[in-house]
Amino acid sequence: MSVVELGPIVKSIDVRRSPQDAFRLFTEEISAWWPLKRHTRAKDAAGETTVRVDFETRVGGRIYETLNTGEQRDWGEVLAFEPGRRVVFSFGMGREKEMSGEVEVTFDPVDEKSCRVTLIHSHWERLGDEAAAMRSGFANGWEAVFVECFSDYAGRITA
Repeated sequence: MSVVELGPIVKSIDVRRSPQDAFRLFTEEISAWWPLKRHTRAKDAAGETTVRVDFETRVGGRIYETLNTGEQRDWGEVLAFEPGRRVVFSFGMGREKEMSGEVEVTFDPVDEKSCRVTLIHSHWERLGDEAAAMRSGFANGWEAVFVECFSDYAGRITA
């Protein structure tokens, strides 16, 4: 069986925030901008809803959602944490660690009042036969979650 190499998903946005502030919004205020009704691990058919997302702001910290039942479900783990510059985290949404992708988000100044935020989601090969389908789904998901929701929350700069 041949392995098809799938490139990373790359999304960039410009926002009216300093890199420090955009970084803070992305991590500490994730629950305020993440679309909790559409992009979580909760199962509507089971009566589950996600009430918040937490991002523990340190290397080794968890990223997880809390359901209306109080149950916590892991999304990933913080692998690098450089405030105002970049954050890297595993992103498995409940999968085993060795089957998790990796997301790197960088915050680069454009001028004194704005920055470019770039999200790179990689390591699709870890998902085996599911890789192509998962990558396609996440490409659409990051468009909604990051390009639309986060950029709107952070003050998107439109051309």
